[in-house]
Amino acid sequence: MRATECLARSPRSRGHISRAASWPGLTKQGALGRFAGTAARRSITAVISSTTNAVVRVGPNRLRMAGSAALVVWFIYWLYRTTSTLLRYQVPIGQDIRIYYRAVQLWLHGGDPWSATIHFGHATFSFAGSPATLLVLAPLAVVLSERLFVVVWLALGGAAAFMTVRWLRLPFWWLLFPPTVEALYSCNPQLVILALLLAGRGRAGAWADALAVAVKVYGFVPLIGERTVRRMIAAMSLSIVSLLIVPGLWLDYFRSLGAISARLAKESALGYSAFYFPGLLIPVVVVLVLLWLKDRRAAAWLAVPAVWPASEFHYSTLALPVMTPILAVLLAPNIQRLPPVAILVDGIWRLAGPTLRRMTRDWLEADRNVTLDAGVVKGQSGLSV
Repeated sequence: MRATECLARSPRSRGHISRAASWPGLTKQGALGRFAGTAARRSITAVISSTTNAVVRVGPNRLRMAGSAALVVWFIYWLYRTTSTLLRYQVPIGQDIRIYYRAVQLWLHGGDPWSATIHFGHATFSFAGSPATLLVLAPLAVVLSERLFVVVWLALGGAAAFMTVRWLRLPFWWLLFPPTVEALYSCNPQLVILALLLAGRGRAGAWADALAVAVKVYGFVPLIGERTVRRMIAAMSLSIVSLLIVPGLWLDYFRSLGAISARLAKESALGYSAFYFPGLLIPVVVVLVLLWLKDRRAAAWLAVPAVWPASEFHYSTLALPVMTPILAVLLAPNIQRLPPVAILVDGIWRLAGPTLRRMTRDWLEADRNVTLDAGVVKGQSGLSV
């Protein structure tokens, strides 16, 4: 009994004993079984603890290097899958910009620009851009042949990809990101648009914003999370000017918009986004709205690859400014409808991740405290006997 009394006089022991005594059911016989945790709790705690210890032993730098190496291999694998498919179906280099070029030529010669097409194998793709796009591309298309037009846009796309990686301070192996390479192969203006949107952050960037939105109307969406209202209005300036310069062309476009959109949806096999799939669209929109309340910049950049109608694989490059490991892994595969799933998972993690990490820390701390308290009570029981 003297040992027990000495133990009770210890401030540390008094704290543990009083805390243990205040918990219902904590007796000498049931202390270990009730408060050391159930088998499931101990198993979960052991897994979390062992994982944490392994990360500490490896070190953050080595872990980061291993993750980067794995991601490079993942990019190369899907890059091979994507390019081999393009070559197998004999898709010509610069297929997208060729359509733009032919549309400009048809318009300049009095034809219907939305009848411009490109054929390869059994596939046909048509022009679906706005009149503003035609006006922006016309000066260059007038003085160059189709082949030189492709070469110029190939160079512009490569330069834009390089500058994007540099501005975002990503490792240069991010140039292997499959959506980026696919955009470069097809010479789609997407890479230039992304670079313009990033360049538009500066004071003199209003023109870059306006040019980006004129070429690709969805370029306006990321600006909602990046710019002031005044800058967003300025970004529409070239499109508004084009409406005043070629009002007849805009009328033709609006009259045919339904047919153009339906044809685009068919040719793109409903695209990569969730737009035509309500079962996927609804949860993605809900997550984007919730994310907007927490991080409007991330929500704005991710909205286009997630929900824009008839989206293409290279639209995923818009996620680069807000890239995460989840997006890096899930946006690399060239699989339709995977981008909205990736953004859904990433959005949920952005929303719930901090809470889950805090709950995990609390779980581990509580388990350590309970185990310590149970050990003190066990020691008290042994000393009393």
